[in-house]
Amino acid sequence: MDKLTPEQCLQIVENFYQNNGSVRQIYRAFRPFYGVHNHKRLIRIIMERYRTTFTLNDNVHPVRCRIVHTEEAVAAVQESIEEDTNQSIGRRS
Repeated sequence: MDKLTPEQCLQIVENFYQNNGSVRQIYRAFRPFYGVHNHKRLIRIIMERYRTTFTLNDNVHPVRCRIVHTEEAVAAVQESIEEDTNQSIGRRS
């Protein structure tokens, strides 16, 4: 499913309310402009998102950063452990 710009989503929301909530009419009106790929399910998803979150932007899910174990970092941790073996992991980090 291709992503639409916020401006395109706004056009869909405006036409949804102008056409009394007819997804079929919106689909027929926008098909010549945006192509066949923007089907009825996409319009329903946009409207559901607008009704529940009052936004036209996609939800961005944060990506967890991966930890890279370099030789320098491993050596620094080993040195820290040798200096003070009683220090907690939270303090050490």
